[in-house]
Amino acid sequence: MKPSLWTVLLLSFSVLAFAPERAKADLDYLVGIGPRVAGSPAAAQAAEYLAAQARAAGYAVEFQPFSYTRSRDTGSSLSLGPTRLEALALSGSPGGTFEAPLQAVPGVGAAGDYAGLDVRGKIVVVRRGVIPFLEKARQAAAQGAVAVVVVNNEPGAVRGTYGGVGPIPGVTVSGSEGEALFARSGERARLVVGAVLEQAQARNVIARRPDSSAPSVVVGGHYDSVQGAPGANDNASGTVTVLELARSLAGEGWAKDVWYVWFDGEEDGLWGSRNFVQAFPERVRGLKAMLNLDMVGVRASPALGVGGDAALLRLLEQSGAQFNDIGNSGGSDHVPFAQAGVPVLFFHWGIDPNYHQPTDTVADPKLLAETAVAVRAALERILKQ
Repeated sequence: MKPSLWTVLLLSFSVLAFAPERAKADLDYLVGIGPRVAGSPAAAQAAEYLAAQARAAGYAVEFQPFSYTRSRDTGSSLSLGPTRLEALALSGSPGGTFEAPLQAVPGVGAAGDYAGLDVRGKIVVVRRGVIPFLEKARQAAAQGAVAVVVVNNEPGAVRGTYGGVGPIPGVTVSGSEGEALFARSGERARLVVGAVLEQAQARNVIARRPDSSAPSVVVGGHYDSVQGAPGANDNASGTVTVLELARSLAGEGWAKDVWYVWFDGEEDGLWGSRNFVQAFPERVRGLKAMLNLDMVGVRASPALGVGGDAALLRLLEQSGAQFNDIGNSGGSDHVPFAQAGVPVLFFHWGIDPNYHQPTDTVADPKLLAETAVAVRAALERILKQ
């Protein structure tokens, strides 16, 4: 049987250009230094490593420092009588201790979910999903709630963020423990939110050809991870794929104005990409596209998910790439670029069970190579058309 064009592209690029062994060494290094929380020594070590590898490939490298306010969880919990649940404060949540009746809200805490409910002065319980954590908090605050508890839509715990300072205190609890809360409306609850605000000092890593004065396309991914998670799939996988793409395209004339950016502070609310867009408006205005890679090392879905600009998706489809259109998915570093009017593509294999967990220790270099083929196909179509 004659192989498809996509199969030929996949075999030729992954074998001749993308080096899985080298990618594995990069993954091992980044995972080995531990959780790369923005502003931490581990994150600084990761940034220096990426800069050194990019320079070794012939790129000029600059750091873009920035700072932002975030919250650090010193210990949070929710108690109802003798029942005590461990909780995780949402990044950006105000702290404090609150005693109030519990009120379950059906659904995910959207505006319509509060119909017929009086939540004034209460701690509301909502499910995770559909709308961002910040929107859940805004809706709860608008209804007069004093705090919000978000029950994970998976059995385990999850860390989340408001993406800034939230309007009311908020925490997450595991799905396995939190589901029972929906049957306990009216009971008196005690919520301890051990969040303290601090300044995070972070920096993006930007690599470009020495002879490139402005980018035509930015290819990027965040290199930070959440507290407690080594971040192999989220997002050493995207970080390493971007690095290996930079190495493999270093000698390609058509890719001269592709800039590679590793963003910091994504896990606290897309701070790195937001700061890049704000700091470099002229660079951003001149972009033909921004391609973002996040969680591309675990096959959590049957096919690679790609979302974003419809015209770019058509170009990628014309290349023969096999992917699943995931629409205008949010929650990662392409979003600030899209909000600035830049056409974007978001490459993502889905949420795996180790997401934001201490067990996020494995990413498949072969899957990184497969993702890189699709990214390269998109780049060629964008820059050669």
